[in-house]
Amino acid sequence: MSKVLRSAGSMEDRSFSRPRPLVSRGLRRAQEKRQRKRQRVPADALILGLDLARENQAASYGHGSDIFGRRRFRAGAETIDQLFPEARALAEAHGFARVIVAFEPAGHYWCLAAEACERAGLDYVLVHTLAVKKEREITRFNPEHTDPRDADLICSLPHQGKFTECRLPRTRERDALWQLARDYMRVRKLAAAERTRLHNFWHRTLPEFFTVFRDPAGATALATACALAPFSQLATLSTRSWVARVRRAAHGQRILTARAARLLPLLQAAHADPVRRSAEGMPARIRHAAQRRRLLEQQKADLRDDLLHRYQSCDEAPFLDSISGSDPFYNALTLALVGDFLDYDDPRALVKLAGSEVNHYASGDWQGRSRMSHRGRSPLRAAAYQQARHLVAHNDDFRARFFYLLHDTERARLSKQQAYVALMNRYLRTAHVLVTRQQFYRSPAHPGEGGA
Repeated sequence: MSKVLRSAGSMEDRSFSRPRPLVSRGLRRAQEKRQRKRQRVPADALILGLDLARENQAASYGHGSDIFGRRRFRAGAETIDQLFPEARALAEAHGFARVIVAFEPAGHYWCLAAEACERAGLDYVLVHTLAVKKEREITRFNPEHTDPRDADLICSLPHQGKFTECRLPRTRERDALWQLARDYMRVRKLAAAERTRLHNFWHRTLPEFFTVFRDPAGATALATACALAPFSQLATLSTRSWVARVRRAAHGQRILTARAARLLPLLQAAHADPVRRSAEGMPARIRHAAQRRRLLEQQKADLRDDLLHRYQSCDEAPFLDSISGSDPFYNALTLALVGDFLDYDDPRALVKLAGSEVNHYASGDWQGRSRMSHRGRSPLRAAAYQQARHLVAHNDDFRARFFYLLHDTERARLSKQQAYVALMNRYLRTAHVLVTRQQFYRSPAHPGEGGA
């Protein structure tokens, strides 16, 4: 038995004689992040947790898992400062040095609450909605959702470090850039939806339309759609009167009148077909969709001009525009949607902010399929993706890296979309390095090398 103990002890000594555990770069970053969060929410702080809404607010005062009081009141999010004297008094009574307000980034109400905190000189933190949802199930093992309970959860999470480092833009100029970028991405999405509607409406009403027009959102196609009326009214028109009608609907824009003229016989033949049922009601839907598409495209152009004008006065613009072949407009969108690059300690933080980092799934010998997380700011992801496509077309370094990823024989080849995502992440990392170090872009010696 003594031999067994000695042999076991010798094996234990050999195992502990190995080098010390490795402190990787990622571990150091995680430790620094935890330290920053401890400084942001110290142990001597009372948390005022708020579940924000339009009128009915729920508040909880607490520290960690201890709740010292609750309150429900009816007021707007901009008037939460009425709670601050009570919070300060409660903090003094329980021996806390300061008060920190915590709430979810709910709608636009969190912006009003954050401004109220800044006006009163109190710090605030944003607790991610996903953290509240998961904590709701962890604490009671059910998804029960009530405002007082959510206020308690929001109150308990900051001391655990479960809050984001996001804040309001620091200046009015940056806030304007942020708001315009968000509106542009929203209008862009609505315009794309109207184009899809035009395609579907035309295909339902007159499938022959696509023998004349390939794109239902082109200039001539939109003018034709805006000139549309129930087919019973168009059946009696001559070619000249129909073309004149389309010209008026074009509002002075140059169009292809020959194509518009080719459409009239198809409209008249559809009216003569007794089986077709959509020739009276659907033209109104097509006309309205075309008008909305025009309006949205005009709004996109106005927003683009305003964004570029404001972007040119930003200190980061020269460094971002130094990336050869990049589109200044997508640089402006990236800057607006990211905010201050100095808030992120590593280039990979921007990739995670966009939700385009690759998540790996493995356990023991099992290797799952890696995929993009999509847990981030989708407008930033869309802007960076479009910039990546632009860089592949106009930047030799990104183009070489793109074809390298498609045809690499040393590892699994990527599809085109995967390669664009990889270059999108590379663009975000490059932008972070250039802005934070205040350097201009330089072409690498070997464009095909290096991680993307």
